[in-house]
Amino acid sequence: MLFVMRVRQAKRIELVGKFDKRFTGDDLRRMRKVAGKTTQEMANLVGVERGTYENYEKGVSKFPYEYFEVWCDACGINLNPLREQILALRDKIDDAKLWRKSPTPRNSKSSNEDNG
Repeated sequence: MLFVMRVRQAKRIELVGKFDKRFTGDDLRRMRKVAGKTTQEMANLVGVERGTYENYEKGVSKFPYEYFEVWCDACGINLNPLREQILALRDKIDDAKLWRKSPTPRNSKSSNEDNG
């Protein structure tokens, strides 16, 4: 049973790893069209000019992730399951670091006294 859980955890980590890539302008365009929004509406959501938003969609300019979160929310895309996975992974990694044995200094007094 423990092995199966590790496999499941590994698959989750793999999925999160794939998420790590940057979102493209094509992703924005698809999201906007499915939600039935105009480029002006998307621009207004984050307070940029329509032309600036259109440059994001064309890939001319990169957009901040914070904007992407706003657009996802407006288009009905829920990022919470992904956030929960990432936070759970952070907790597991932080816990693992707490349990890791601390390295011993190479030139400590006690090791010099033992050798000399």
